[in-house]
Amino acid sequence: MSLIQEPTKLELEGMGALTVRPSDYVTQGGEGAIYRKGDHILKLALQPKQLAHSGMPEKVRLLQRRLSHPSIIVPEGMVRNKRGDIVGMHLPYITGEPYPRLFASGWRNNHQFGDAEVTKLASTMHEVVSHAHQANVLLVDANELNWLADVRNIRQPVPLVIDVDSWQIDRFKATVVMPSIRDWHSPISSESDWFAWGVVTFLLYTGIHPYKGKLAGYKPGELERRMQDNASVFLPEVGLNKAVRDFGSIPGPLLDWYKSTFQDGVRTPPPSPQQTGRPQTTVGRVLRAVVTSTGGLVYEELLRIAGENIISVWPCGVVRTDQGNLVEVTSKKRIGTVSGVRVAVVKTTNGWLVAEEISGTWQFRCIARSGSETNLSLQLPVENVLRSDNRLFVTTQTELVELQLQSFSKPVLTTASRWQVLGNSTSWFAGVGVSDVLGAMHVVVPYGQDNVAILRVKELDGRRIVGAKAGGRIATITTIDGSGQYQVLTLSADKDWRQAAVSTIDVDGPDQNHAVLPKGVIAQITEDGELTIEVPSSGAGKVVKDKDLLSTMRLYSIADQVVYLHEGALWSLRMQ
Repeated sequence: MSLIQEPTKLELEGMGALTVRPSDYVTQGGEGAIYRKGDHILKLALQPKQLAHSGMPEKVRLLQRRLSHPSIIVPEGMVRNKRGDIVGMHLPYITGEPYPRLFASGWRNNHQFGDAEVTKLASTMHEVVSHAHQANVLLVDANELNWLADVRNIRQPVPLVIDVDSWQIDRFKATVVMPSIRDWHSPISSESDWFAWGVVTFLLYTGIHPYKGKLAGYKPGELERRMQDNASVFLPEVGLNKAVRDFGSIPGPLLDWYKSTFQDGVRTPPPSPQQTGRPQTTVGRVLRAVVTSTGGLVYEELLRIAGENIISVWPCGVVRTDQGNLVEVTSKKRIGTVSGVRVAVVKTTNGWLVAEEISGTWQFRCIARSGSETNLSLQLPVENVLRSDNRLFVTTQTELVELQLQSFSKPVLTTASRWQVLGNSTSWFAGVGVSDVLGAMHVVVPYGQDNVAILRVKELDGRRIVGAKAGGRIATITTIDGSGQYQVLTLSADKDWRQAAVSTIDVDGPDQNHAVLPKGVIAQITEDGELTIEVPSSGAGKVVKDKDLLSTMRLYSIADQVVYLHEGALWSLRMQ
């Protein structure tokens, strides 16, 4: 069926009738569109007759009978229109973090998500694949976009595998496989499933694809050729940045399996990540820094806290430690504490406004410079919080709402301007939202003192968004395409965000280490020993080489100053 243009009554098999509206739209792909109605997700086919003729109702029934693992999200039944024709299927609505975010060290640091949590996640993924194989079902295309992680309890992450209706079962064959997880040495089989599992879990542990890194004789984009040649990261001549996480964190038996699979071409089922033991693979820490001549950079330590590591930085000059302490950088004084994973801090006239998600609910409070704290109420159904520079917003299913802190006899949190948004189909990132408006992609960007722009960006159509960051007149958006190639689109807008120039580059993965400054500058470390400084509005840019620059230095900004986190301390970085 075509995209829903008006309220439409549909029948959910086993659930009853409901009315779907255009505002329920989430996104669309090549074969259909997705809508959300409360606790239900509807996948509506663009060619319903083809769906019915393909035998999908029978396939769904087979999947329901054979698959019972709680991490496998199986379709619950078919969807019919008022004439009784099959137009799609429905599934339970689930929430979770897309895997590309878990690959990124920045996300891991902010959420204190470490190797122990990765092992728990990978172990349950191992159970999922084993369960499917025992039921004579193949996952076929279980790439990183078909996994979500429920991290509401960050210490007990739960994988959730979606798009189960594309799996192979009995006479229902599958042929589509994302090239980046395809086993180029085996046909579709249990072996190719385990190969795909290996690629995704290796990314979880290390942050890099097993066939990435610099290797003489191969161009950066020749992933398929590297995979066909078994030219993996385990070759001693492969160059890797220090931002690649230590291979020594991988359980020994699993590390041996990775090497034998990716480098030696052996195909066996992997050991459980829970299996312990010393590895026979003598890789140690497979990281090699690029050494360059010393350049003209000045490194200055701004803040180091004994016994604590700084994990988050806000442009207002406040940091968070791994013990939950909020510390002002200039005074080096603790101003408060937080316990939630998702936190936003902005500066006010007399202190700070703090938003914190605790047990799925956003809470707000004002911290005065005197040290007093006031809990604040907000009568809105808050779904998310967006911080842009020193402005704070909340999102609902229908609106983006700016917040203001009013000082009466006591602080009061009030709402200011509001902008209409499509809550179901908008994803929120660092200072920017990306909205799918019936297939037409838009960015939602606060700018200036009190403005928000909603700008059509055709270059984002058909792309999966995995990360974004905005500041001033710049937004950077990380995407992944159907082949598994990651790209970064940089938008450089005019002063009113009425139009933006767009540039695109291929990158190795979703973990982009850069700071976007309000004055229109991007500072980025992509290679050990190199700092790239760009001014997209003018096209100006330069590369500064310095042997002390490491890709493990996580870049942020405080006002117009570039700062970075390294080994738990906060430093500033500037040109001499």
